[in-house]
Amino acid sequence: MSDRKYWIWLSMACTPASATFRKLLSRYSSAEEIYEANREELKSVIGSRSKDIVALSDKELSAAERTLAYVEKCDIGIVTYADAGYPVCLKDIERPPVVLYYRGVLPDFNSGFFSAVVGTRRLTDYGRRMAFSVGADLASAGATVVSGMAIGIDGVAMAGALSLGGRVVAVLGSGIDVCYPPVHKTLAQAIVKSGGCIMTEYPPKTRPERHNFPKRNRLISGLCAVTVVIEGNERSGALITARYAKEQGRPVYALPGNVDNRESRVTNLLIRDGAKLFMSADDIVRDFEEASLGALDPFALASHKNPDMFTVLKEYKVSCVTPSDSIFPSWLKSPRSSRKRSDDAPAPRSAEAFEPTADAFDEKTISVYKKIPAEGECDIESLADGDISLREVMKCLLKLEMGRFVTLTPGERVKRNLK
Repeated sequence: MSDRKYWIWLSMACTPASATFRKLLSRYSSAEEIYEANREELKSVIGSRSKDIVALSDKELSAAERTLAYVEKCDIGIVTYADAGYPVCLKDIERPPVVLYYRGVLPDFNSGFFSAVVGTRRLTDYGRRMAFSVGADLASAGATVVSGMAIGIDGVAMAGALSLGGRVVAVLGSGIDVCYPPVHKTLAQAIVKSGGCIMTEYPPKTRPERHNFPKRNRLISGLCAVTVVIEGNERSGALITARYAKEQGRPVYALPGNVDNRESRVTNLLIRDGAKLFMSADDIVRDFEEASLGALDPFALASHKNPDMFTVLKEYKVSCVTPSDSIFPSWLKSPRSSRKRSDDAPAPRSAEAFEPTADAFDEKTISVYKKIPAEGECDIESLADGDISLREVMKCLLKLEMGRFVTLTPGERVKRNLK
């Protein structure tokens, strides 16, 4: 369609998850009308202080035209807010995306049953088993599993769904041609080949910046009738997704866990604050069987048998290391505090004095630590090279985190703890 270049231009001019697009829809009926509007007209609609006013006043279409040519050349699907294939469920959320790019088969979100399954990348063995089980069980009952394809819970749940021939939708925080995390390339390919879909609101070649992921999470919950949270701590993106689901009027289910387990903190708090306690996929099938209009089949759920989890995770190369995977030596519980220090000895006062030592960590782990900048954060992906794979990097970071030498932050990033 000839007007797609205007929708792409508009998607680039409107900051994702901002209130700008919704305000523009209240005045204009098409992207071309918005393009034709002058600066003063736009100010009257979105306000003179909007950070999008400069981009909306720039009428240069070359970037949009290049993007349109690129997606056509690379066989990338595109659906705009005005297209019939645009998910109606996203039109109902407060801040809908202007454009969606996708690979695979774009589902009909107006029929069927879609369930988000989200959680932390620092999962436990319990969380991993439950994520795989809920993904497989929901798929067997006829649901489509939606998640972010991240390391940890997301990838495990998706693999569980794929293992039984289920369909999966992955929502990215990067461009459609930027697989993030890179370690899940095989998983991404399997999603597309199985008739599922990978989608994003970000234009092609967009890097996976940290601030993209919280915005992305509103789409995960917005596409689904229900959101299931498996594990997470207070800084987990899963909590953001749960909050979006609540704002969008969608029910949230949460897996209970030990109260002294950091990764069960969010789910226990969600249950305390009104989320439904989740024990198995049967909870969702039972609650939504009638409303799903035949999309969910409780008999299929009851009769299926899940395949071996580790075989499936290996097949799809899902990154989901847990502390119970025999990668930690016995001394790791507290490598610093376990070594007694004289009361007269000075406490460490610098980053250098706080570094992990060779008597506590192996050479590869120390090498990974030294790649992390002394100040600020870096992408976990940047720590991998020809000598160490991303999977090995994750194992090393888990050791360092257990030893409290580093902190993993949202957006697949890491920083040193300086004290």
